[in-house]
Amino acid sequence: MADHGPPNGEAWRLVTERAVGGESLRVLERPAVSPGAPALVLVHGFEESPDTWLPLARRLPGQLHLYALRLPWCSGSPHRWADEGGSALWLERALGLLPSPPDAIVAHSFGATTLLNLLARRTADAQPPAVLVAPVYRPHDRPLDPEFYAEAVRRFRGVLGEGLRTRLGRRAATVPADILQAMSGKVRERVEPHGFLQFYATLARAAELPPYRITSPVRLVSGHHDPSAPPEAVRELLRRIPGAEARQDPSFGHFCQVQAPDAVAAHIVEFLSRLGLYEPDTEAVSA
Repeated sequence: MADHGPPNGEAWRLVTERAVGGESLRVLERPAVSPGAPALVLVHGFEESPDTWLPLARRLPGQLHLYALRLPWCSGSPHRWADEGGSALWLERALGLLPSPPDAIVAHSFGATTLLNLLARRTADAQPPAVLVAPVYRPHDRPLDPEFYAEAVRRFRGVLGEGLRTRLGRRAATVPADILQAMSGKVRERVEPHGFLQFYATLARAAELPPYRITSPVRLVSGHHDPSAPPEAVRELLRRIPGAEARQDPSFGHFCQVQAPDAVAAHIVEFLSRLGLYEPDTEAVSA
């Protein structure tokens, strides 16, 4: 895909910000090259930020108006946001700050699970098409027992660790293992006391969601060996969401939107093209 970097070299441009119960919600944008463009909203995962989307945003066509939400489960948060409502309510609040309803939404990991929750509870006419990247989900046949709790801890810590290495980028290969472990420990000290409770609650309730109520087109994008979005969970979502389809790549990790942005962008563009939201012939695309 061609690199469609943000205008004037800026990362994102702030559209609006609102404080709710001590938490800050922000809507940022990358305007399209022409007016009237389809609006695509990006929803980050746990301990991420709008900047997590930059590698992908730079590869999405300039004829899409991109909005990135900064949600209270962002990196650096003390994760006390649940005092003011669950993650789906927070996402609903953030979407309400947009100038108009989005044409489609792309969400990652915990953000994807949150979007599933929100879409399943909305009426059909209020469900925009969605791309769920590495959704965190619990199949209904997994009981809430000590084994699952221990697995949830491993998945949570795995996401935090991989997220740290992803943020470090190429520097991660040069950081000594003991230093990397200490850095990961510091993140866990801040996040786990409250953050894990929200992650576990969302994961535990995921199987109770009514995804069969989602009638809008949904595409799942994930890898084959992502322990945080295991293939069996993806298969169940495919069965339970009427309009769902999957694009899986064995090379994709949990943060594939950062690690393989060209491939993920191609899946998103193809999905939007099939829906008539983007016409590939109107923009030059390089290999």
